[in-house]
Amino acid sequence: MAGAAIASIPVAAHGDHREPGFRVVLRAVTVLITRRVGLMLLIPGLALLVGCSQTPAGREPIATSVSSAGSSSPSGGAIGFRNPVYDGNFPDPMVVDGGNGTYWAFATNGNGSNVQTMTSKNLINWVPNSDALPQLPDWSNPGRVWAPEVARNNAGYVLYYTTSVMSSGVQCVGVGVAAKLSGPYVDKSRKPLVCQPDEGGSIDAHPFTASNGKRYLYWKNDGNAIGLDTYISVQQLDDTGTTLVGKPKRLFKQDLGWEGQLVEAPFVWEENGKFHLFYSANAFDSYSYAIGHAVADTPLGPFTKSQEPVVVSNDVAAGPGHCALIRKGGKVWMLYHAWPPDAVGSELPGRNPWLSEVLFTPDGSVTVVPPTVDYPTRP
Repeated sequence: MAGAAIASIPVAAHGDHREPGFRVVLRAVTVLITRRVGLMLLIPGLALLVGCSQTPAGREPIATSVSSAGSSSPSGGAIGFRNPVYDGNFPDPMVVDGGNGTYWAFATNGNGSNVQTMTSKNLINWVPNSDALPQLPDWSNPGRVWAPEVARNNAGYVLYYTTSVMSSGVQCVGVGVAAKLSGPYVDKSRKPLVCQPDEGGSIDAHPFTASNGKRYLYWKNDGNAIGLDTYISVQQLDDTGTTLVGKPKRLFKQDLGWEGQLVEAPFVWEENGKFHLFYSANAFDSYSYAIGHAVADTPLGPFTKSQEPVVVSNDVAAGPGHCALIRKGGKVWMLYHAWPPDAVGSELPGRNPWLSEVLFTPDGSVTVVPPTVDYPTRP
């Protein structure tokens, strides 16, 4: 059951001087129970060669359990679903309604793909699919393809992605096109679409089309990579979505205590005449990483931030971030990644996709259901 406690199984904290093999087995048991509650299986002799995950400086590890008071829900049974909605490492997820009852999700490189993809009929059960960007342009350095996002244009689809420029090592934004949502996307460019080497680079591109048909591209300068401020910026796109128009505009930087040294991963959603900009902030591989929110009357701002994040770590999910929104069944849902609380910063199981409902109010404020294992309703 999702409410079952695991207090009887000790979890070795960083700095614990028990034998490494014992710490590994404890972690394996914890992850297994957390992610497959009800099976409660321990395979004798199980040994995973993984290191001890460090607790971020100055923070206590969050107690690992299957449910959280105030954040977990009664077992959904046949009408609900279980988070995370996929057990694999699928960071920086973006989701698109592909029509015909199929949803497509795109994510940072992994599992042999530059751009990971998955498909689902219900946003809950996901099946891995092929690489959306099997070939990179000549200027790109393979191995660091991050945060892909997709938008539709008159000729098909456009893929925006972050990649490392071979000549400089700076992260910049590329763009590819395809006739089908699934790809393969092709980038024949000779240089990135957005690149700010003097500001640390440019990452986390997000395309947005307003209800009036105007297109915009949002992104973050990677200032924290070189000790500078980070800004969420926006610039208008042409009708093809492959060319920037006019000049970029800075919207905001990190200036709230919880944001730490950076803001990143913008995602814009139009609801009831308001433009909601969701973003992530703080160190991605820490419990402090969280999802923030700002609102404006136009896509170009000015945006007013909510003073506190709208999604934070709890005892079932750590470091939630890099979200995307989608409407299904008359509700708006947020897909985002999070670490298992006992494995923050790990490659395995890595960052798994979670699903939560988003509630909007007429005054522009929002509420997002906290990370919940047993979700009582389905999309």
